[in-house]
Amino acid sequence: MKIVDSRRRQIVFGVLLALAVAGAVIRYSAPDPSVARDVGTLLMVMWLPAVGNLVAFVIRRIPRPRKRATDFEGAFTAHAVATLTGVEQWDHATHEKVRRRCTLIAGSEGFTARLLPQAGSGEVQIEYLRADYAVQRLPAGSAFAVFLGSTPVAQGRIKSVA
Repeated sequence: MKIVDSRRRQIVFGVLLALAVAGAVIRYSAPDPSVARDVGTLLMVMWLPAVGNLVAFVIRRIPRPRKRATDFEGAFTAHAVATLTGVEQWDHATHEKVRRRCTLIAGSEGFTARLLPQAGSGEVQIEYLRADYAVQRLPAGSAFAVFLGSTPVAQGRIKSVA
């Protein structure tokens, strides 16, 4: 069994391209209902698998996008500090949920985050799932709403960015 190398593929590709061009010339010059025109069509159709292979080759060369983070890993890393209003109504379950995952909505954009509330104050530390993107979009002074699922639980303003 012989292994097909890149050079042999190029030769086969060139031969099929030449046959397709010859088929196009035959098809163009032959009268409409004739065997020569049918042979030209057949030669052009033989080129289709080569086109499919070329498309597959190009697609394989396109780099795959990096996998995005889908969940928080490791210890809490503060990316920003914010003041929240409406925290007074939070029960223990709400505190635990925002520590695991919540959504900050600013304008028409949403940012996955987790919050670490500071005891006795309305301030929270924020860790973003995609910090490189969120820190640029939520600079100091930005207003946002905190959502758990589709339920708004607080309003806030970024105090400082780490």
